[in-house]
Amino acid sequence: MNSANVERHALHTQRLALSALTLDPSNPRIHPTQNREAIAASLKRFGQTEPLIIQRGTRRVIAGNARLQAMQALGWTECTVIELDIENLEAKALGIALNRTAELADWDDSVLANLLLVLRTDGAVVGVGFSRGEVDSALF
Repeated sequence: MNSANVERHALHTQRLALSALTLDPSNPRIHPTQNREAIAASLKRFGQTEPLIIQRGTRRVIAGNARLQAMQALGWTECTVIELDIENLEAKALGIALNRTAELADWDDSVLANLLLVLRTDGAVVGVGFSRGEVDSALF
């Protein structure tokens, strides 16, 4: 699919059984324990707030492999997905793009510290992905 010819389609979510989905065996992202625990904590607190992106036909996960694994570990049986009618090569490229673009962002440390202070003061830090030590470091 040439980027000049990409058609824009409305995105539709649907619920699928986790057992119907396939992890991407060539997913280049690794998820250390801290990452997996942060994802699980977020899912426990907020539920699923963004759909997994999957390839129509194969139902292979393009974006959300770690979220799928966390949902499985939490005993979930269903999740919300967006199915894209996309070729294998484009699916691989999209998976990389979605992960890479998130990596390229930076934190505004003073804004983050202020938000974490409010959350910590109100006892609402659980599930946001920062350990107690990381919150303390950001605040001092």
